[in-house]
Amino acid sequence: MSNHHIVAIIQARHNSSRFPGKVLTPVSGKPLLAWQLSQLARATTLDKIVVATSGSVADDPLIAFCKRENALHFRGSEVDVLDRTYRAASHFGATIVVRLTADCPLIDPAVVDEVVHAFLADDYDYAANTAPPPGTFPDGMDVEVFSMAALTTIWNEARAADQREHVTFAFWQAPERFRTHRVDASTDMSDVRLTVDYPSDLDAIELALQDGSGQVPPLKELVALLRNHFEDPSRGHTFGEGWVAPSFDITSGQPAPPLVTTKGDQLWQEASQYIPGGGQTFSKSPLQYVKGTAPKVLIRGIGSRVWDADGNEFIDCVLGLGPAILGHCHPVVNAAASECANELFLTPSLPHPLELKLAKEICRLVPSAEMVRFGKNGSDVTAGATRIARGFTGRNRIACCGYHGWQDWYIGSTTRNLGVPPATAELTTSFPYGDLDALEAVLREGDVAGVILEPISLVEPPPGYLQGVRDLCTKYGALLIFDEIITGFRIHLGGAQAVYGVTPDLSTLGKGIAAGFPLAVLCGKREYMQVLDEAFFSFTFGGELPSIAAAIKTLEIMQAEDSTAILASLGSRLIDGMQRVAKQAECTSLKSIGLPYFPGYSLSATESNSALELQTLLQQELVRRGVLTRSCFFLSTAHSTCDIDRILDALLGATRVLQAAILEDRVLEAIDGQLIEPVFRASSAIKSAATK
Repeated sequence: MSNHHIVAIIQARHNSSRFPGKVLTPVSGKPLLAWQLSQLARATTLDKIVVATSGSVADDPLIAFCKRENALHFRGSEVDVLDRTYRAASHFGATIVVRLTADCPLIDPAVVDEVVHAFLADDYDYAANTAPPPGTFPDGMDVEVFSMAALTTIWNEARAADQREHVTFAFWQAPERFRTHRVDASTDMSDVRLTVDYPSDLDAIELALQDGSGQVPPLKELVALLRNHFEDPSRGHTFGEGWVAPSFDITSGQPAPPLVTTKGDQLWQEASQYIPGGGQTFSKSPLQYVKGTAPKVLIRGIGSRVWDADGNEFIDCVLGLGPAILGHCHPVVNAAASECANELFLTPSLPHPLELKLAKEICRLVPSAEMVRFGKNGSDVTAGATRIARGFTGRNRIACCGYHGWQDWYIGSTTRNLGVPPATAELTTSFPYGDLDALEAVLREGDVAGVILEPISLVEPPPGYLQGVRDLCTKYGALLIFDEIITGFRIHLGGAQAVYGVTPDLSTLGKGIAAGFPLAVLCGKREYMQVLDEAFFSFTFGGELPSIAAAIKTLEIMQAEDSTAILASLGSRLIDGMQRVAKQAECTSLKSIGLPYFPGYSLSATESNSALELQTLLQQELVRRGVLTRSCFFLSTAHSTCDIDRILDALLGATRVLQAAILEDRVLEAIDGQLIEPVFRASSAIKSAATK
């Protein structure tokens, strides 16, 4: 066994529907989970024992218990237990996984060792003593052992809801694919029930521990004790009756059950008394979701999943508007930032070598970068870029295309321009994407210091367009600024400029650089960046060090795992799937849009309903099916192919509901809350509020 790393993973939840809080219920002086951990500690074959629970607030007590007991623990999806198990096993370096459930508190360590040894004896993929059920061991003595290689296979391939929820169904449902083995007891003990699914099951546990010795009797003694005490040692239950199918098929055309959002709604109402708008970012406001049916407050995010205050779990395709490119709370990135904060600085009083290290890496990756300055938000660096353009050229006007932040110079050109002096707003002129003649008309008017645009958004640039913009800027003496807040490090580690071979004078980068830590980048050619020796671009937190350390680690990880290829593959899978969904649901209104790095959908208005009304109903059904998104999908490397397939299943069900409502002319009737409110009203300066 020296060549193996055997990790026992206890699948545990605190909010069991049949017996809430059961795993921490005290019996004979300590919680059931503590009894199980002490039993497993006596097994000779285990290298690690891990409690794997969900990120829901309902499971916080489990984590608190694990911390008190110094027990290894892991948080993952509550819905996709296969994913939780896989990620826990990966995190703790397992080569062999021993899967147990927390409703088996009296598990016999000798039985664990017996199944592990049986697994190792003949190079099996999977061995268990109760599966396929019922087997000859008692219900509550369940042990499953499988290789990490086999787990990886089913994690990649399993699609059925029962296979994702029950983890190992895929093994014994396909015996032709996996070498499986069932370990049987020397005598049949399947009539004895030792599991805990209901409060009444505690009677058997209390009986087993009644002598007060603090020791669990060996299995044969337990069986004899229960058989002698109970006329029916199964107590009227069938083996494995807790294995139930999900109650709602998310692909069905039936409206999904409403979410319970009581706690979140209360928090939101209180926050609105103290925070204008109730939050910090327009595009992360509940106004962007169906009022009355969607969560208003999120509590926790792990990888591709987030949880609200009421414990509802969602696959997150908003990702904080894109920064969580490696998924929420990436442990390696967080560790780098934490180490920096604990051992170096938060905000140093003079420059630090880590600033230089990150600047040099950006200059290596990004074609336009010869010098670099840091900000905290995209708005910081786009404003800095326009200041450089004005300072270098001595001109005043800026031509823009796309969304470029909240600062006066840009936001004055939009419908969110309250508080911006007209004289400031008049210095920014928008132009449509893809139209070189329109851009040249703006440049011909004169006094244009810089042209700033998102080089690519939801559509490919027309052939020769970006080079044409480059040529026009050179012709008219305006600096070309690529706003790559979204595209930088997402479409390519060098940004869209590396993909299309067009180098701007200045670039702004942001969302993808630090895996969720606040950092933005202004970079460009030396002759232009040196304007900042005189022009004012300065922040107290411009050199905040943990975010810089996080960015260094993020770029290291992204290069090592080829993250842009992962994102492109996931995005392509989603785009292809959306096209299939539209056909399956026979919904001509739904169209997939965008490119693999930033896929999305659009809905065309019908005779009776606007596109916004259709989007509101579709989003309502997506959220209720466990997918948090707007009309575009930010994806991370933490999303799996099965996440994408679950999103598509949810989209299929939601689209079927939408199409039925369109045909029956009851779209508004089917919407339980108020309509989504767009951040911006119609404006030629805005292509999509999704990029805010």
